[in-house]
Amino acid sequence: MKRSISERRRKFLALIGAFPISLVSRHSSAQPKQLKLACYYLPGWLQSDGAQLFADKIAQASAGAIEVAVDAGHFLISLDLVAKETAAFAHFCAPCVAKSEPLLNLSSLPMLATTFDETATLNRVARPYYSAALARRGQVLLATQPWLPGALWSNVPIRSVADLKGAPFAAVASSGPAFHAESGWGRPFATLGARSVTFSDAEVIIAGSHPGHMLKLTREFAYFTEIFFATHLTFLAARQDVFDSLSETERQVLVREGRETELQLWKLMRELLPRRQQEIAGQGVRVSAQPPADVIAALRKAAESDIQSWAQSVGADGAAILTEYRRAIGRE
Repeated sequence: MKRSISERRRKFLALIGAFPISLVSRHSSAQPKQLKLACYYLPGWLQSDGAQLFADKIAQASAGAIEVAVDAGHFLISLDLVAKETAAFAHFCAPCVAKSEPLLNLSSLPMLATTFDETATLNRVARPYYSAALARRGQVLLATQPWLPGALWSNVPIRSVADLKGAPFAAVASSGPAFHAESGWGRPFATLGARSVTFSDAEVIIAGSHPGHMLKLTREFAYFTEIFFATHLTFLAARQDVFDSLSETERQVLVREGRETELQLWKLMRELLPRRQQEIAGQGVRVSAQPPADVIAALRKAAESDIQSWAQSVGADGAAILTEYRRAIGRE
């Protein structure tokens, strides 16, 4: 397993290295400003590699005037504690801290965005609301980073929605930072008649994208269906007081390089999606990259109650996001 994760990380970093990084022309002879980035993912995860990309870009873009040290493996508790960190920056799973800001559960909603293009559109629409939510907690949003989407694993081929009726089913939460919203991922399948069981008894599961699961799942299940169930987001944020203490030029560097980091990471995750499918197929699992249309339609309908419950918990902002997003993708 360690070999698999290491190889995945090597490919990820190689892709990152292929992107040019723009530099500022000035060079400061002064002592570099040293800032810490608290990363709520373990070293070696693709997400913590994203934090390191930001740190590297800041060092280069500031011509060494700002150095960002990534401290990975922090334990995530709440959004308020993130804001109280002594670190200048925080890199964390958005749904993990949604208890205090329900808006941040948006990226965990099932079957709302079913392609990376739709996910990117949802992120664009919701970004001002994300920024406002973090600002209320003393943070400045610099970048978002997507996970690979949740997918369906099974020991029988899923050819139609009828194959889900009565199927022994489990929703498997990601390890590491607890995605609390994943506990509700089983509801749409229950609506379609799946029978809730433990993981050891399940013949069909919905699972997140944590690479630590990959080898185990390829050994346990014979079929993989890319239904693009939900794509969690990671946020990279600066503490407001630290951000305000920097010069105008330094703040511009943070904002610009945060945005550039985000663009690169979204592009990279798009490229990793088919790679994930290839790796799974290489383990002898039968991969369906285009699930049956009736399965997608049925899951989307079954998930609508969860989506509307989220919108009600958020209030007017939730309704505004859904309206604008669905108008943008032509699914009103």
